[in-house]
Amino acid sequence: MGFRAVRPGVRGVALLLATCLATPAAGESLSTPPDGVEVRIDTVLASNADTIFDSALKPLRQPFRSLFPYSSYRLIQGEQRTAVWRREEQFMLPGGRYLIITPRGLHGDRVSLNVMLMQGSRPLVNTVLSLKNNGTFLVAGPRYRSGVLIFAIGARTTTAPPASLPLRASAEQP
Repeated sequence: MGFRAVRPGVRGVALLLATCLATPAAGESLSTPPDGVEVRIDTVLASNADTIFDSALKPLRQPFRSLFPYSSYRLIQGEQRTAVWRREEQFMLPGGRYLIITPRGLHGDRVSLNVMLMQGSRPLVNTVLSLKNNGTFLVAGPRYRSGVLIFAIGARTTTAPPASLPLRASAEQP
């Protein structure tokens, strides 16, 4: 997987991509299969306060280690649900933030999502992503406790086989 960093004009939020951007060209249509799309939001606390790497994050070990300057990564929250195409889904996040995800459609092997990271009524990030089916998009930057939150946004059509086992939060919370 190729990863690269993109720095938006929003203070304190950096976007990191996992071979996922490339929205369909204007005028190209998106299909909306009847089964919907599974959306998964995992919230990770990254810090230098320890040297723990949560075993539930194993599929993301390489990108975390190569992209972020932290020694500890702990999954503190994970939520997965099947979303209906073109309908908003809200995911509550630690620190008073929330994500609004709207699955837009499918173009080939890519799932198109509108993603808004909100704090109160203020959008911190508002973008459209095109993820490879089973792909992951990383949003990092908001400070939380003694570290930084990283949000892993994943999507897959419900007719596709899972790429790996779902992540589960460790029993020990930071």
